[in-house]
Amino acid sequence: MPDTPAWPSPARWFSPPARYCAANHFRHFTRGRYALGEAFRLAGIGRQGALLAPAYHCVTMLDPALALDAEIHLYPLQADLSPDPMALERLLGTLQRPVKALLATHYFGIAQDFSHLKAWCVDHGIALIEDCSHVLLTEHFRAAGTGIHGHFVTSSPYKFFACDDGGVLYAADAQRLDPVATTPATLIEELRGLKNAVERSRGRTLRSRDSASIDERLELLSATKLDWGNDQLIDRDDPSSLFSIASATTSSLRSSQFVVDHSSIDENIRRRRENYQRWVRTVAAVPNCRALFPLLPADCTPYMFPLHIDHPNPHFHWLKHLGVPIWRWDEMADSTCAISRDHRLHLLHLPCHQALTEGQMDWMTAALEKTLRHAVEGVQ
Repeated sequence: MPDTPAWPSPARWFSPPARYCAANHFRHFTRGRYALGEAFRLAGIGRQGALLAPAYHCVTMLDPALALDAEIHLYPLQADLSPDPMALERLLGTLQRPVKALLATHYFGIAQDFSHLKAWCVDHGIALIEDCSHVLLTEHFRAAGTGIHGHFVTSSPYKFFACDDGGVLYAADAQRLDPVATTPATLIEELRGLKNAVERSRGRTLRSRDSASIDERLELLSATKLDWGNDQLIDRDDPSSLFSIASATTSSLRSSQFVVDHSSIDENIRRRRENYQRWVRTVAAVPNCRALFPLLPADCTPYMFPLHIDHPNPHFHWLKHLGVPIWRWDEMADSTCAISRDHRLHLLHLPCHQALTEGQMDWMTAALEKTLRHAVEGVQ
């Protein structure tokens, strides 16, 4: 098992479709979750092999391990969402079942330095699976500082391009990959994917809204008693409804692969960075919030803009009712990690997609600013 993937360092901006590695180092899947599932399987995750996974996660990061009937142990993260090395060592010492793999994530497209984590995994005979699902990583382009540490690397190109699907599994050692891991889509699926790709390329995005109505709607929302819902802890041994066993071995559509291969990387990067930095400027003087990563690295292509808010009740709910397209990972496995427990409800994921127009960004930033400035008397 080589110490580092045989993947040359790219130029910072790169557009022409020229492969960094031979095609036999890659396998294509409909989604990154299924590429992750194949990485888990190849690493030995299952009834006889446990997985170490980050405490801050979406359900689809754990679904593939649950599908393999694996034991999962959550490790704590530090404030910058990097793994806590001392906590990892302590956790490993308490486990009975052998750990076969560790999953490490580059959250929101911000590259983490996993070099020491890779060395730790090698010392303990653990496969490092590098999760690049928030990173701009394809067969032809790799964001700087990512895709170079993992024995297996997974990504979700469809999150960055106007295509219907797309997940990628990369291995530095091509011999670790099965000769044929996925089956091609049917002709009907290919035609549907081509139609969707054409529709997405025409710019079907968030419709602009009238910013003048935000204040009126906020007044109405603040005067209305909203049902926040109740947190519930449940035991679940099976994958969520977002994971399909039937789709686990299906390749991404060829139309999706074509879109990824022939889209402008430069324009994608430029627009996403502009939109991210627009969010940074917007929230700099807004109360009740803070940017998790206010400084965008020079060689970073962001996936989302992470914003920590002080009062998820009611601000998260008001933003949702206004129609702002925000996400958070509130469905999460329970852990002792204080960072993850806090971020579950307080950390919002705001869009910075390259297809967003100036009018759409104007409306979203206005809605966020007005909402976070709105009175929150008597609520936590």
